Amino acid sequence: MSTTQCTDLHTALLAASSPALRRRWAAGLEGWPAPVEAADRVELEERMLANRPTVVFLDLALPGLSGLDGVPDIQRLNPRARLVLLASSPSERQAVFALVAGARGYCDRNIAPSQVKKAVEVIQRGEIWIGRHVVPHLLRRISSLTPAGPDARPGGRLPRRFDFLAPREREIALLVGSGANNKEIAERLRITESTVKAHLTSVFRKLDVPDRLRLALFVRRQRAPTAARRAPARAPRRPRRPADA
Repeated sequence: MSTTQCTDLHTALLAASSPALRRRWAAGLEGWPAPVEAADRVELEERMLANRPTVVFLDLALPGLSGLDGVPDIQRLNPRARLVLLASSPSERQAVFALVAGARGYCDRNIAPSQVKKAVEVIQRGEIWIGRHVVPHLLRRISSLTPAGPDARPGGRLPRRFDFLAPREREIALLVGSGANNKEIAERLRITESTVKAHLTSVFRKLDVPDRLRLALFVRRQRAPTAARRAPARAPRRPRRPADA
């Protein structure tokens, strides 16, 4: 690899208590500078601040992390770092919460070295690394977390970027946000699936999102309901005393 190529690469941080896991992940980072490693949360926090890694492979079973609950605090130490969370038993439910916590990837911690390399390439492009079989379940779970879609939040304002979408593109974007797949969108709008795909390509470009999952997350984040402002309840009036006779 040329010197120019090397200078374009940054630091990877591998956080797991198991040296075998760290070696496995490191094997997929050929061409990168030697990764820094952490065996517990204390070391992870030190490395996040001292080394400013670009990519972090983080085992959710890391001692002291407290699983997903500890991820936001780690992300705040270096907001620019792209986190890939790894689990011993990945699940669709945990995948949703991993993305909500700020992760850019989620997968089995026994990921093959060749897949580690692909994961890095994907998240470096700004996309999300997650198993394809998880995406349909993920979209359904996302749609159950907050209401979205054309009928959600009547009068709710969409972000300005939606102004660049044609009416049909906007419909399709909102339906993706509600968890609908291409076939369901085609049936609902009475168009072909190929037409849906063509519109989605245009939507991705105009909204600057790389894929369907990012589009769904973008729509739902923008349409998430805010707490309605309510006027403070008035104290009950005291009954008036009858006028003295």
